[in-house]
Amino acid sequence: MIIADHWILTAAHVVVDNGQVQPPEAIRIYLGHTDVHQIIETGALTPIAVHVHHGYNNSDTFNYDNDIALIKLQDPVTFDASIMPLCLPAQGDTYETGMMGLVSGFGITDRGTKRFLTNKLKYVHVPLVLQERCSSSLKARPGTRTPKLTDNMFCAGTPEGGQDSCNGDSGSAFTLQSEDGRFWAAGIVSWGVRCGQRGTYGFYTKVANYVKWMNKIMQEN
Repeated sequence: MIIADHWILTAAHVVVDNGQVQPPEAIRIYLGHTDVHQIIETGALTPIAVHVHHGYNNSDTFNYDNDIALIKLQDPVTFDASIMPLCLPAQGDTYETGMMGLVSGFGITDRGTKRFLTNKLKYVHVPLVLQERCSSSLKARPGTRTPKLTDNMFCAGTPEGGQDSCNGDSGSAFTLQSEDGRFWAAGIVSWGVRCGQRGTYGFYTKVANYVKWMNKIMQEN
């Protein structure tokens, strides 16, 4: 997601491979379209720096705490009707159980026996879930190793499943709308246990916990 004219916000695990932060030249940034073919034709923007949160350490692929990263672009983004920055959480923004969030991405669509990547951007509205229920959903899977839930995360979805983020959506925005109509970046698609299944939820990095860190990185770089 774009949060300023030089800055992209994403999940740390998107830009870290085998414990190594990927160099800027290994990353491609595309903006402005909802179709993969059109996006690729527009050409990629040039990243010049990748900043992964210092507390991110997912060497065993089961620790998604602090799953957040910033990418700095070489040239400023020109904003228009289809390319706009997303607001960071403000002082009065809250995460209330049941609030409907909007999540989007080009990830896997799961149709039970069929799973396929989409060429068109998809989106879905899913409600914020009580943290205790997020925790209970993980405990309901005895014998299955799952990532640990921390206060730097929240989950969203419906008990019956069917609507969820999935593989390939990582790093995408989970947005909420404030009372004054402003959309803000509440979460980052981070991890999950089986997409859209009954009794499972999608897990998101809680962006509000990192506003100071993000502002510090952007001011110093």
